[in-house]
Amino acid sequence: MKRLTYILLPIVLLSACGGPSSEEQLSAAEDRKEELQGLLQTEEVNVQKNTLRLDALEEDISKMQSVIGNSDIDEYVSIVGEYSNTLEKELKKLDSLVKKAKSEQDLSIISEDIDDISSKITEAMSGYENSVESVELNDYLKRQHSSLQLANDEIKSALHSVKNGAEAGSMDAVNEGIEQFNSASEYY
Repeated sequence: MKRLTYILLPIVLLSACGGPSSEEQLSAAEDRKEELQGLLQTEEVNVQKNTLRLDALEEDISKMQSVIGNSDIDEYVSIVGEYSNTLEKELKKLDSLVKKAKSEQDLSIISEDIDDISSKITEAMSGYENSVESVELNDYLKRQHSSLQLANDEIKSALHSVKNGAEAGSMDAVNEGIEQFNSASEYY
């Protein structure tokens, strides 16, 4: 009998410990269902986001294809490159004059060359404007051109301020003109 007890005891214990009840199984299945629904919603949102990204990318590709091989764009880039090289060269000259004038505390140094620098920059601006007239500008290039025109207006004003400040012997006015040059770069 002892032997039978040793055999039946584990069976009784196993049946008592048994698997989860049907309520527990149903609750676990419902929890798993909610978890899967949450994952599905997350994936649906991700699919929508990716669809929007793909649509935007297709639009960008379409725009780029319309630009590729457009000789007007190549010509515009060349015109801007030539203009910016001249502008950079003349502004470097002006920068070195201002630094020298500050170190020697003599604003007449600026006055000696400001007219020449101003003339070359104004000539470059006119050359840019004349050259751009021969180019057919798409919407993007029109925006770039408008920005350059705004920057050119700011540069002209800055040149005027630097020149007037140097002639009046006012380093504050010269510095104000230099700040205008810095703000002109916001248009690029």
